[in-house]
Amino acid sequence: MNYKKIGKFILNIRKEKNMTQQELADMIHVTDKAVSKWETGRGIPDIGTIKDIASIFNVTEKEILNGERSFKKKEIDPNHHKVVLEINNLSKSFGKRKILNNIDLKLYEGDIIGLIGPNGAGKTTLIKTITSLYKIDKGSIKICNFDVKKELEEALSKIGCSIENPDLYKELTGRKNIEIIKMLNNIKDDDYIEKMIDFVKLRDRINDKVKKYSLGMKQRLALLCALIKKPKLLILDEPTNGLDPKGIKELREMIKKVSIEDNISVLISSHILKEIEAICDRIVIIKDGEIIKEFGIEEVKYKNISLEEEYFKLVEGE
Repeated sequence: MNYKKIGKFILNIRKEKNMTQQELADMIHVTDKAVSKWETGRGIPDIGTIKDIASIFNVTEKEILNGERSFKKKEIDPNHHKVVLEINNLSKSFGKRKILNNIDLKLYEGDIIGLIGPNGAGKTTLIKTITSLYKIDKGSIKICNFDVKKELEEALSKIGCSIENPDLYKELTGRKNIEIIKMLNNIKDDDYIEKMIDFVKLRDRINDKVKKYSLGMKQRLALLCALIKKPKLLILDEPTNGLDPKGIKELREMIKKVSIEDNISVLISSHILKEIEAICDRIVIIKDGEIIKEFGIEEVKYKNISLEEEYFKLVEGE
């Protein structure tokens, strides 16, 4: 019996519930020192206490003793989920250097997918190819069943995106930036725009020039500009870059909320693995231009490890 594995499992399920050691100790009538002892692998609870812990955290006694949850991969039923983004056999080269090699990926309605990988893996190239900033060399990309090669205008009308640094007119006000997006995309729904201004918490500063905005405000304005088109697919490249913890938390909550309430699919590329783990339903790891693994975030949680641990195991062999 692996005491350390059991202890780590108890530690993780306690933290998932935002519960302190003392709170758990009070619930199962032991001392906080006993909980600390278990969580550091220096002992395990008795059978009666294991039953109590299992009941509190909605896990089984067997899962506690094994130190991991029993996991069954969730299968997506294509008959009940619309495919928003479909990539088949996509390849992209610059000169003799192949950047993307036979990429296959599906993103379903309401999905939030995290795209992660080392520098130079092909993440930004993939995003720029999806958004037609780069031409497709081989394969196909469909957005809401519109082929990017054959029906580009229709396909792009379904996308809202913010790639790398927010591309904003800094000498203009936030509202003027929105009006430009509105004009270019023939957007008529002013009520929705006003709703989104409140949603991203820019109401008090929307008439200020963007050059006076903090980085967090610029990121929120970029998100607003991406959302006013009412996209089916939202693409964000490093959306939390340079933000402080409060800004990261606010942006994360906005992305999750808009995905749930408006059923928007989200593709996020980021190096901040903790944020990807906190926000995404599925993870796609890309290395050397190829997808090396795709999995649901629950799979990592049920293994009782972090996304960072899984990433380094797959990418670095650690």
